Amino acid sequence: MVAFTAYGRGATNLLYVISIFNVMSQRGEVSMSMSAEAMLSGDAISAALDPHRRRSVEGALEKVLGAGGGAKTVALLGFQAATFFDTVAQRAGKVVLVENRPGVVERLQRAVVSQKLGDKVKLVDADPAKVSLDQRVDVAMYLPQSTWMMESPDAAILANIRTQVLKEGGALIPRRVVQLLELAAPPTDLAGVSLRQPRYSRPGEPVALLSESKQFMVTEFGSVEASSDEVDDTIIIRPLVGGVVKGLRLSSLVELADGVIQASSEAGVKSILVPLREDVKVEAGQPLSIRVRYQPGAGLASARFSARIVADGEETPPVEADHPVVVEFQKKVRQYLTKIDQMGRGSDLDRVVSYTRRPHGDVSRLTALFWAVDEEFRRPLREMIDQFRREASEALGQMLGDEATYDWMLAVYEEDRAGEL
Repeated sequence: MVAFTAYGRGATNLLYVISIFNVMSQRGEVSMSMSAEAMLSGDAISAALDPHRRRSVEGALEKVLGAGGGAKTVALLGFQAATFFDTVAQRAGKVVLVENRPGVVERLQRAVVSQKLGDKVKLVDADPAKVSLDQRVDVAMYLPQSTWMMESPDAAILANIRTQVLKEGGALIPRRVVQLLELAAPPTDLAGVSLRQPRYSRPGEPVALLSESKQFMVTEFGSVEASSDEVDDTIIIRPLVGGVVKGLRLSSLVELADGVIQASSEAGVKSILVPLREDVKVEAGQPLSIRVRYQPGAGLASARFSARIVADGEETPPVEADHPVVVEFQKKVRQYLTKIDQMGRGSDLDRVVSYTRRPHGDVSRLTALFWAVDEEFRRPLREMIDQFRREASEALGQMLGDEATYDWMLAVYEEDRAGEL
Protein backbone atom coordinates (compact mmCIF):
# COMPACT_ATOMS: atom_id res chain seq x y z
CA MET A 1 0.00 0.00 0.00
CA VAL A 2 1.33 3.46 -0.88
CA ALA A 3 1.81 5.79 2.10
CA PHE A 4 0.38 8.97 0.62
CA THR A 5 1.22 11.16 3.60
CA ALA A 6 4.94 10.61 3.08
CA TYR A 7 4.95 12.81 -0.02
CA GLY A 8 4.00 16.33 -1.03
CA ARG A 9 0.70 17.17 -2.69
CA GLY A 10 2.14 17.17 -6.22
CA ALA A 11 3.63 13.71 -5.82
CA THR A 12 0.52 12.41 -4.09
CA ASN A 13 -1.58 12.68 -7.22
CA LEU A 14 0.99 10.77 -9.25
CA LEU A 15 1.29 8.02 -6.68
CA TYR A 16 -2.46 7.79 -6.41
CA VAL A 17 -2.74 7.31 -10.16
CA ILE A 18 -0.08 4.58 -10.05
CA SER A 19 -1.93 2.80 -7.26
CA ILE A 20 -5.14 2.87 -9.29
CA PHE A 21 -3.18 1.53 -12.25
CA ASN A 22 -2.03 -1.41 -10.14
CA VAL A 23 -5.62 -2.24 -9.19
CA MET A 24 -6.81 -1.99 -12.80
CA SER A 25 -3.91 -4.15 -13.98
CA GLN A 26 -4.94 -6.88 -11.55
CA ARG A 27 -8.44 -6.72 -13.01
CA GLY A 28 -7.07 -6.99 -16.55
CA GLU A 29 -8.37 -3.56 -17.60
CA VAL A 30 -5.09 -2.34 -19.03
CA SER A 31 -4.03 -5.40 -20.96
CA MET A 32 -2.96 -4.87 -24.55
CA SER A 33 -5.84 -6.94 -25.93
CA MET A 34 -7.99 -5.57 -28.74
CA SER A 35 -10.88 -4.92 -26.36
CA ALA A 36 -12.05 -1.34 -26.85
CA GLU A 37 -12.83 -1.03 -23.14
CA ALA A 38 -9.38 -2.24 -22.15
CA MET A 39 -7.63 0.10 -24.59
CA LEU A 40 -9.62 3.09 -23.33
CA SER A 41 -8.62 2.24 -19.78
CA GLY A 42 -4.98 2.15 -20.86
CA ASP A 43 -5.35 5.53 -22.59
CA ALA A 44 -6.93 6.95 -19.45
CA ILE A 45 -3.93 5.85 -17.40
CA SER A 46 -1.50 7.43 -19.87
CA ALA A 47 -3.43 10.70 -19.85
CA ALA A 48 -3.63 10.83 -16.07
CA LEU A 49 0.15 10.41 -15.83
CA ASP A 50 0.89 13.10 -18.43
CA PRO A 51 2.47 16.01 -16.50
CA HIS A 52 1.73 18.55 -19.26
CA ARG A 53 -1.95 17.67 -19.27
CA ARG A 54 -2.09 17.79 -15.48
CA ARG A 55 -0.63 21.30 -15.42
CA SER A 56 -3.24 22.48 -17.93
CA VAL A 57 -6.09 21.02 -15.87
CA GLU A 58 -4.71 22.50 -12.66
CA GLY A 59 -4.55 25.89 -14.40
CA ALA A 60 -8.20 25.55 -15.42
CA LEU A 61 -9.23 24.67 -11.87
CA GLU A 62 -7.37 27.68 -10.51
CA LYS A 63 -9.02 29.91 -13.11
CA VAL A 64 -12.55 28.65 -12.41
CA LEU A 65 -12.31 28.47 -8.61
CA GLY A 66 -10.27 31.66 -8.16
CA ALA A 67 -10.12 33.51 -4.87
CA GLY A 68 -13.74 32.71 -3.99
CA GLY A 69 -13.50 28.99 -4.57
CA GLY A 70 -13.75 28.20 -0.87
CA ALA A 71 -17.51 28.59 -0.98
CA LYS A 72 -18.04 26.39 -4.04
CA THR A 73 -18.94 22.72 -4.35
CA VAL A 74 -17.08 20.83 -7.08
CA ALA A 75 -17.99 17.47 -8.64
CA LEU A 76 -15.23 15.35 -10.15
CA LEU A 77 -16.68 12.63 -12.35
CA GLY A 78 -14.72 9.63 -13.57
CA PHE A 79 -11.23 8.33 -13.02
CA GLN A 80 -9.18 11.12 -14.60
CA ALA A 81 -11.04 13.96 -12.91
CA ALA A 82 -10.91 12.14 -9.56
CA THR A 83 -7.09 12.18 -9.59
CA PHE A 84 -7.30 15.93 -8.93
CA PHE A 85 -9.36 15.60 -5.73
CA ASP A 86 -6.62 16.86 -3.37
CA THR A 87 -5.87 19.87 -5.61
CA VAL A 88 -9.56 20.80 -5.64
CA ALA A 89 -9.95 20.19 -1.89
CA GLN A 90 -7.38 22.91 -1.24
CA ARG A 91 -9.52 25.51 -3.07
CA ALA A 92 -13.17 24.40 -2.84
CA GLY A 93 -15.58 24.18 0.06
CA LYS A 94 -16.82 20.69 -0.79
CA VAL A 95 -15.74 18.03 -3.28
CA VAL A 96 -17.94 15.24 -4.66
CA LEU A 97 -16.22 12.29 -6.34
CA VAL A 98 -18.35 10.17 -8.68
CA GLU A 99 -16.96 6.76 -9.67
CA ASN A 100 -18.40 3.26 -9.70
CA ARG A 101 -15.69 0.82 -10.76
CA PRO A 102 -14.90 -1.77 -8.08
CA GLY A 103 -11.35 -1.44 -6.84
CA VAL A 104 -11.08 2.16 -8.01
CA VAL A 105 -13.81 3.21 -5.58
CA GLU A 106 -12.02 1.53 -2.66
CA ARG A 107 -8.69 3.14 -3.55
CA LEU A 108 -10.34 6.54 -3.77
CA GLN A 109 -11.81 6.07 -0.31
CA ARG A 110 -8.43 5.09 1.13
CA ALA A 111 -6.73 8.08 -0.48
CA VAL A 112 -9.31 10.48 0.94
CA VAL A 113 -8.92 9.02 4.43
CA SER A 114 -5.11 8.95 4.28
CA GLN A 115 -5.04 12.65 3.47
CA LYS A 116 -7.57 13.46 6.21
CA LEU A 117 -9.99 15.05 3.73
CA GLY A 118 -13.08 13.12 4.78
CA ASP A 119 -14.77 16.29 6.02
CA LYS A 120 -14.49 17.96 2.61
CA VAL A 121 -14.61 15.09 0.12
CA LYS A 122 -17.70 12.94 -0.42
CA LEU A 123 -17.52 9.77 -2.52
CA VAL A 124 -20.60 8.80 -4.53
CA ASP A 125 -20.52 5.24 -5.85
CA ALA A 126 -22.50 5.75 -9.06
CA ASP A 127 -22.22 5.67 -12.84
CA PRO A 128 -21.20 9.18 -14.04
CA ALA A 129 -23.59 8.76 -16.99
CA LYS A 130 -26.57 8.14 -14.68
CA VAL A 131 -25.81 9.83 -11.36
CA SER A 132 -28.25 12.44 -10.06
CA LEU A 133 -27.09 14.68 -7.23
CA ASP A 134 -29.66 15.96 -4.73
CA GLN A 135 -27.58 19.10 -4.29
CA ARG A 136 -26.36 20.45 -7.62
CA VAL A 137 -22.78 21.71 -7.74
CA ASP A 138 -21.16 25.00 -8.77
CA VAL A 139 -18.40 23.36 -10.82
CA ALA A 140 -18.26 19.98 -12.54
CA MET A 141 -15.22 18.42 -14.18
CA TYR A 142 -15.18 15.40 -16.45
CA LEU A 143 -12.21 14.83 -18.75
CA PRO A 144 -13.48 13.08 -21.91
CA GLN A 145 -11.59 10.17 -23.36
CA SER A 146 -12.40 11.57 -26.79
CA THR A 147 -12.93 15.06 -28.16
CA TRP A 148 -12.87 14.96 -31.97
CA MET A 149 -15.39 12.15 -32.39
CA MET A 150 -17.08 12.34 -28.98
CA GLU A 151 -17.16 8.62 -28.37
CA SER A 152 -19.48 6.85 -25.96
CA PRO A 153 -19.80 7.08 -22.99
CA ASP A 154 -18.39 10.63 -23.06
CA ALA A 155 -21.47 12.11 -24.74
CA ALA A 156 -23.83 10.43 -22.25
CA ILE A 157 -21.79 11.61 -19.25
CA LEU A 158 -21.60 15.22 -20.46
CA ALA A 159 -25.34 15.28 -21.16
CA ASN A 160 -26.07 13.89 -17.70
CA ILE A 161 -23.83 16.47 -16.02
CA ARG A 162 -25.84 19.26 -17.59
CA THR A 163 -29.22 17.92 -16.43
CA GLN A 164 -28.46 16.04 -13.19
CA VAL A 165 -25.23 17.37 -11.66
CA LEU A 166 -24.47 21.01 -12.44
CA LYS A 167 -26.39 24.05 -11.24
CA GLU A 168 -27.96 26.36 -13.80
CA GLY A 169 -25.16 28.71 -14.82
CA GLY A 170 -22.51 26.51 -13.22
CA ALA A 171 -19.04 26.01 -14.72
CA LEU A 172 -18.12 22.91 -16.69
CA ILE A 173 -14.50 21.84 -17.26
CA PRO A 174 -13.72 21.57 -20.16
CA ARG A 175 -15.93 24.12 -21.94
CA ARG A 176 -15.63 23.45 -25.66
CA VAL A 177 -13.51 21.92 -28.40
CA VAL A 178 -12.57 23.07 -31.89
CA GLN A 179 -12.14 20.13 -34.27
CA LEU A 180 -9.36 20.66 -36.83
CA LEU A 181 -8.15 18.62 -39.79
CA GLU A 182 -5.22 18.65 -42.20
CA LEU A 183 -4.42 16.87 -45.46
CA ALA A 184 -1.79 14.24 -44.72
CA ALA A 185 0.13 11.31 -46.16
CA PRO A 186 0.42 8.75 -43.36
CA PRO A 187 1.55 5.20 -44.20
CA THR A 188 -1.38 3.11 -45.46
CA ASP A 189 0.40 -0.19 -46.03
CA LEU A 190 3.31 -2.16 -44.61
CA ALA A 191 5.02 -4.89 -46.67
CA GLY A 192 1.91 -5.08 -48.81
CA VAL A 193 -0.43 -5.34 -45.82
CA SER A 194 -3.20 -2.72 -45.92
CA LEU A 195 -3.26 -0.33 -42.96
CA ARG A 196 -6.29 1.70 -44.00
CA GLN A 197 -7.72 1.94 -40.53
CA PRO A 198 -8.05 4.96 -38.20
CA ARG A 199 -5.37 5.03 -35.56
CA TYR A 200 -3.89 7.28 -32.90
CA SER A 201 -0.56 8.87 -33.76
CA ARG A 202 2.52 7.92 -31.79
CA PRO A 203 4.06 10.66 -29.61
CA GLY A 204 6.48 12.60 -31.81
CA GLU A 205 5.49 10.65 -34.94
CA PRO A 206 6.46 12.60 -38.09
CA VAL A 207 3.54 12.93 -40.49
CA ALA A 208 3.83 14.48 -43.96
CA LEU A 209 1.27 17.31 -44.20
CA LEU A 210 0.08 18.94 -47.41
CA SER A 211 -2.18 21.70 -46.06
CA GLU A 212 -2.73 24.14 -43.27
CA SER A 213 -5.01 23.20 -40.41
CA LYS A 214 -8.69 23.86 -41.15
CA GLN A 215 -11.55 24.13 -38.68
CA PHE A 216 -14.22 21.50 -39.25
CA MET A 217 -16.61 22.33 -36.41
CA VAL A 218 -16.94 23.49 -32.79
CA THR A 219 -18.52 21.40 -30.03
CA GLU A 220 -19.82 23.03 -26.85
CA PHE A 221 -19.41 20.44 -24.09
CA GLY A 222 -22.23 22.04 -22.14
CA SER A 223 -24.72 21.31 -24.92
CA VAL A 224 -23.63 17.78 -25.91
CA GLU A 225 -26.50 15.32 -26.27
CA ALA A 226 -26.31 11.65 -25.30
CA SER A 227 -27.08 10.79 -28.92
CA SER A 228 -27.42 13.01 -31.97
CA ASP A 229 -27.85 12.90 -35.73
CA GLU A 230 -25.07 11.69 -37.99
CA VAL A 231 -22.51 14.31 -38.95
CA ASP A 232 -22.24 14.42 -42.74
CA ASP A 233 -20.45 17.48 -44.06
CA THR A 234 -18.06 18.59 -46.77
CA ILE A 235 -15.18 21.05 -46.55
CA ILE A 236 -13.00 22.43 -49.36
CA ILE A 237 -9.26 22.48 -48.69
CA ARG A 238 -6.51 23.75 -50.99
CA PRO A 239 -3.20 21.92 -50.45
CA LEU A 240 -0.16 24.11 -49.97
CA VAL A 241 2.08 21.61 -51.75
CA GLY A 242 1.48 18.94 -54.37
CA GLY A 243 1.64 15.23 -53.66
CA VAL A 244 -0.53 12.24 -52.78
CA VAL A 245 -3.16 12.76 -50.09
CA LYS A 246 -3.61 9.46 -48.27
CA GLY A 247 -5.51 10.57 -45.20
CA LEU A 248 -6.26 13.28 -42.70
CA ARG A 249 -4.73 14.26 -39.40
CA LEU A 250 -7.42 15.15 -36.87
CA SER A 251 -6.57 17.30 -33.88
CA SER A 252 -8.42 19.46 -31.40
CA LEU A 253 -8.11 22.67 -29.45
CA VAL A 254 -9.77 22.07 -26.09
CA GLU A 255 -10.74 25.09 -24.01
CA LEU A 256 -10.60 23.85 -20.43
CA ALA A 257 -11.45 27.27 -19.00
CA ASP A 258 -11.22 30.89 -20.06
CA GLY A 259 -7.70 31.37 -21.44
CA VAL A 260 -6.62 27.78 -20.71
CA ILE A 261 -6.34 25.85 -23.98
CA GLN A 262 -4.97 22.38 -24.59
CA ALA A 263 -4.13 20.73 -27.91
CA SER A 264 -5.41 17.17 -27.85
CA SER A 265 -7.59 14.73 -29.74
CA GLU A 266 -7.73 11.76 -27.43
CA ALA A 267 -6.73 11.69 -23.79
CA GLY A 268 -2.97 11.35 -23.76
CA VAL A 269 -2.74 11.32 -27.57
CA LYS A 270 -2.16 14.42 -29.66
CA SER A 271 -3.84 13.48 -32.92
CA ILE A 272 -5.75 10.84 -34.89
CA LEU A 273 -4.70 9.64 -38.34
CA VAL A 274 -7.54 8.52 -40.59
CA PRO A 275 -7.00 7.10 -44.09
CA LEU A 276 -9.09 8.16 -47.07
CA ARG A 277 -11.04 5.50 -48.94
CA GLU A 278 -8.69 6.11 -51.88
CA ASP A 279 -5.47 8.09 -52.35
CA VAL A 280 -5.80 11.35 -54.29
CA LYS A 281 -2.96 12.98 -56.22
CA VAL A 282 -3.13 16.78 -56.05
CA GLU A 283 -1.28 19.87 -57.20
CA ALA A 284 -0.52 22.82 -54.96
CA GLY A 285 -3.56 25.10 -54.71
CA GLN A 286 -5.89 22.58 -56.36
CA PRO A 287 -9.22 22.52 -54.42
CA LEU A 288 -10.01 19.21 -52.79
CA SER A 289 -13.45 18.34 -51.47
CA ILE A 290 -13.29 16.36 -48.20
CA ARG A 291 -16.40 14.54 -47.01
CA VAL A 292 -16.61 13.60 -43.34
CA ARG A 293 -19.26 11.23 -42.00
CA TYR A 294 -19.58 9.80 -38.48
CA GLN A 295 -22.13 9.11 -35.78
CA PRO A 296 -21.49 11.03 -32.54
CA GLY A 297 -21.24 8.49 -29.76
CA ALA A 298 -19.98 5.76 -32.06
CA GLY A 299 -16.73 7.54 -32.83
CA LEU A 300 -14.03 6.11 -35.08
CA ALA A 301 -15.93 2.87 -35.63
CA SER A 302 -18.52 4.78 -37.65
CA ALA A 303 -16.20 7.31 -39.32
CA ARG A 304 -15.90 7.53 -43.11
CA PHE A 305 -13.58 9.95 -44.89
CA SER A 306 -13.34 10.49 -48.63
CA ALA A 307 -11.85 13.09 -50.98
CA ARG A 308 -12.18 14.16 -54.59
CA ILE A 309 -10.67 16.90 -56.72
CA VAL A 310 -13.05 19.76 -57.42
CA ALA A 311 -13.44 20.15 -61.17
CA ASP A 312 -12.92 23.48 -62.94
CA GLY A 313 -16.00 25.64 -62.61
CA GLU A 314 -17.47 23.38 -59.91
CA GLU A 315 -16.57 25.55 -56.97
CA THR A 316 -19.51 27.49 -55.67
CA PRO A 317 -19.40 31.14 -56.77
CA PRO A 318 -19.11 33.77 -54.03
CA VAL A 319 -22.32 34.88 -52.37
CA GLU A 320 -23.43 38.39 -53.30
CA ALA A 321 -23.88 40.95 -50.54
CA ASP A 322 -27.47 41.68 -51.58
CA HIS A 323 -28.62 38.06 -51.24
CA PRO A 324 -31.63 37.96 -48.86
CA VAL A 325 -29.95 35.47 -46.51
CA VAL A 326 -26.89 37.71 -46.14
CA VAL A 327 -29.00 40.85 -45.76
CA GLU A 328 -31.04 39.25 -42.96
CA PHE A 329 -27.91 37.99 -41.20
CA GLN A 330 -26.24 41.39 -41.33
CA LYS A 331 -29.42 42.97 -39.99
CA LYS A 332 -29.21 40.69 -36.93
CA VAL A 333 -25.52 41.46 -36.51
CA ARG A 334 -26.28 45.20 -36.58
CA GLN A 335 -28.97 44.76 -33.92
CA TYR A 336 -26.53 42.79 -31.77
CA LEU A 337 -23.88 45.51 -32.06
CA THR A 338 -26.46 48.07 -30.96
CA LYS A 339 -27.32 45.93 -27.95
CA ILE A 340 -23.62 45.70 -27.01
CA ASP A 341 -23.35 49.50 -27.17
CA GLN A 342 -26.41 49.90 -24.97
CA MET A 343 -24.78 47.60 -22.40
CA GLY A 344 -21.74 49.90 -22.30
CA ARG A 345 -19.49 47.21 -23.76
CA GLY A 346 -18.60 48.95 -27.02
CA SER A 347 -14.95 49.39 -26.06
CA ASP A 348 -14.71 45.66 -25.31
CA LEU A 349 -16.12 44.93 -28.76
CA ASP A 350 -13.50 47.18 -30.34
CA ARG A 351 -10.71 45.28 -28.60
CA VAL A 352 -12.13 41.92 -29.71
CA VAL A 353 -12.37 43.04 -33.35
CA SER A 354 -8.87 44.51 -33.24
CA TYR A 355 -7.53 41.18 -31.94
CA THR A 356 -9.38 39.00 -34.45
CA ARG A 357 -8.92 41.02 -37.67
CA ARG A 358 -5.75 39.10 -38.45
CA PRO A 359 -5.52 35.28 -38.36
CA HIS A 360 -3.75 33.69 -35.39
CA GLY A 361 -1.77 30.71 -36.62
CA ASP A 362 -3.94 27.78 -37.69
CA VAL A 363 -7.07 29.21 -36.06
CA SER A 364 -9.60 31.04 -38.26
CA ARG A 365 -10.66 34.57 -37.39
CA LEU A 366 -14.13 33.34 -36.46
CA THR A 367 -12.67 30.78 -34.06
CA ALA A 368 -10.47 33.49 -32.53
CA LEU A 369 -13.60 35.59 -32.09
CA PHE A 370 -15.24 32.87 -30.02
CA TRP A 371 -12.13 32.52 -27.87
CA ALA A 372 -12.04 36.30 -27.27
CA VAL A 373 -15.65 37.12 -26.37
CA ASP A 374 -17.02 36.72 -22.85
CA GLU A 375 -19.21 33.76 -21.94
CA GLU A 376 -22.40 35.86 -21.81
CA PHE A 377 -22.02 36.76 -25.50
CA ARG A 378 -20.73 33.45 -26.81
CA ARG A 379 -23.98 31.45 -26.84
CA PRO A 380 -26.21 34.06 -28.57
CA LEU A 381 -23.43 34.70 -31.06
CA ARG A 382 -23.10 30.99 -31.80
CA GLU A 383 -26.87 30.60 -32.22
CA MET A 384 -27.02 33.55 -34.63
CA ILE A 385 -24.17 32.20 -36.75
CA ASP A 386 -25.48 28.62 -36.77
CA GLN A 387 -28.89 29.82 -37.93
CA PHE A 388 -27.25 31.86 -40.71
CA ARG A 389 -25.26 28.86 -41.88
CA ARG A 390 -28.31 26.61 -41.92
CA GLU A 391 -30.33 29.15 -43.91
CA ALA A 392 -27.41 29.72 -46.29
CA SER A 393 -27.02 25.98 -46.81
CA GLU A 394 -30.72 25.59 -47.67
CA ALA A 395 -30.91 28.67 -49.91
CA LEU A 396 -27.52 28.50 -51.62
CA GLY A 397 -26.71 24.81 -51.57
CA GLN A 398 -23.44 25.46 -49.75
CA MET A 399 -22.17 25.72 -46.19
CA LEU A 400 -20.45 29.08 -45.75
CA GLY A 401 -17.04 28.79 -44.15
CA ASP A 402 -15.56 30.65 -41.21
CA GLU A 403 -13.82 33.34 -43.25
CA ALA A 404 -16.90 34.24 -45.31
CA THR A 405 -19.04 34.42 -42.16
CA TYR A 406 -16.49 36.57 -40.35
CA ASP A 407 -16.20 38.92 -43.35
CA TRP A 408 -19.98 39.51 -43.46
CA MET A 409 -19.90 40.40 -39.75
CA LEU A 410 -16.81 42.58 -40.10
CA ALA A 411 -18.45 44.52 -42.93
CA VAL A 412 -21.31 45.50 -40.60
CA TYR A 413 -18.89 46.53 -37.86
CA GLU A 414 -16.79 48.65 -40.20
CA GLU A 415 -19.87 50.35 -41.63
CA ASP A 416 -21.59 51.05 -38.30
CA ARG A 417 -18.74 51.42 -35.82
CA ALA A 418 -15.43 52.17 -37.53
CA GLY A 419 -16.32 55.85 -37.76
CA GLU A 420 -16.79 56.02 -33.99
CA LEU A 421 -13.26 54.84 -33.14
